[in-house]
Amino acid sequence: MPKKIEKKIQKYYANRAKEYDKTYLRPERQDDIKKIHLLLKNLLKGHRVLEIACGTGFWTKTIASVAKFITAVDINNEVLRIAKNKLIHSKNVIFIQDDVYLLNMTQGVFSAGYAGSWWSHILKSKLKGFLDVFHSKFQPEALIIFMDNRYREGSSTPISRTDSDGNTYQIRKLDDGQEYEILKNFPTKQEIMESLGTSVKNFEMESLPYFWIVYYNIS
Repeated sequence: MPKKIEKKIQKYYANRAKEYDKTYLRPERQDDIKKIHLLLKNLLKGHRVLEIACGTGFWTKTIASVAKFITAVDINNEVLRIAKNKLIHSKNVIFIQDDVYLLNMTQGVFSAGYAGSWWSHILKSKLKGFLDVFHSKFQPEALIIFMDNRYREGSSTPISRTDSDGNTYQIRKLDDGQEYEILKNFPTKQEIMESLGTSVKNFEMESLPYFWIVYYNIS
């Protein structure tokens, strides 16, 4: 079942590639998005960054404006083509097609990591394994940042069901009418801290009206 869920998410984002950035145009979210842009610029300036699940490069472009170097990873060629086109003139960015649960193709020495709107798409049973692989790519004391959605009634897509492990799902509809059931979890601060365990330090969490941001250092 987990592989089937992951394949659904992969297919959904491949087919959604051309309309993905519309989510960042929603009027009620503009103040939050500006704050996230500013936070990323302040925290990632001068770093060698590994960004996973980079999608169409919306956040990659912001990070590239201040980072020393950024390696941006996604499993979908469809979104990577859009991201590469956005940053075609950037000299400090490389894009890699890779599975973020394995990161076998991703090499380098990284001082910071970022994942935007990815945590929510990880099954609770796979969080520890994912974090172990992700954290293994960084030098000691590296800075890690996760950003994702908060659930807001009237703005978020309604939860369609909850499985036996507590994972929640939404029915997403694309512009062409295709519908997908997508894993979308909304973790609490306590759940995030428990998932990270004792392998991190300097944990901070900021809760904006529509997004949450967590950042910490690897011990």
